Amino acid sequence: MKVSVIVPTFNRPQALRLCLMSLAGQSRLPDEVLIADDGSGEETRRTIEAFGHSPDCHFTLKHIWQENVGFRKPKIINETVRNATGDYLVFIDGDCMAHPDFVRSHLLSAEPKVMLGGKRVEVGQLLSEYALREQQLVSRLSIRLLLDSFAHNSRKVEEAVRIKNPLLRKLLRKDQISDDGIWGCNFSVRKDQFYAINGCDEDFRDGSVEDNDLGIRVLNSGGKLKSVRFLAIVFHLWHKASWSTGNEIYQHNMQILEKRKAFRQPCCVNGIQ
Repeated sequence: MKVSVIVPTFNRPQALRLCLMSLAGQSRLPDEVLIADDGSGEETRRTIEAFGHSPDCHFTLKHIWQENVGFRKPKIINETVRNATGDYLVFIDGDCMAHPDFVRSHLLSAEPKVMLGGKRVEVGQLLSEYALREQQLVSRLSIRLLLDSFAHNSRKVEEAVRIKNPLLRKLLRKDQISDDGIWGCNFSVRKDQFYAINGCDEDFRDGSVEDNDLGIRVLNSGGKLKSVRFLAIVFHLWHKASWSTGNEIYQHNMQILEKRKAFRQPCCVNGIQ
């Protein structure tokens, strides 16, 4: 099965380079990586171009860009998926680094009409700044990461532990996921299923619950959600919170989500088709 990795980004070129480095080190390389760029500047373009010409890049690298006129992440993701040639789509944010078995784990768990979702390790501020400055990957559980966790900097470090045994995963209930448990930094789905729910809803006005909406619509369409926590692992680089739960835009987004649940809508109106 041909796999396309979709990487949303906006003006974090150093973080994006670390993300690309982690994808270049995968045990199962993606067939292509597509950068879904919501209006980044020239430095991001140069970073992508340089990596694409480097000896570390063993996959097709595409840069899909749109003008910066405010948050339009769902729109650029839809456009990027239109340009994807893979049968299977794996999503990771451009400020995350993937464990070497990230892509393989998604593919091994893939099923028709199933969306897979994982979570992420929250790398602390100081360790994130070090990784960005030195261009040093944090893509495995390490002594440095554990010590940073003990110092109450990095969080959710337990998410870096891989539990591969299916029986143990079932006993520990690590194969389960909540109805709204899809995180945009770590999920995957067949491309035909993404089209069946009409892709991302472009009516969302800020980054908050637009990823949850995808999982809810998969369920509403008769599909299933399945967890790849403790299998497909990502490490998120620290940054200041970019959205708030107290503003009008967040309430607008929540209204869309609540209607989706109440009326069991499988498709959005303003989507990929």
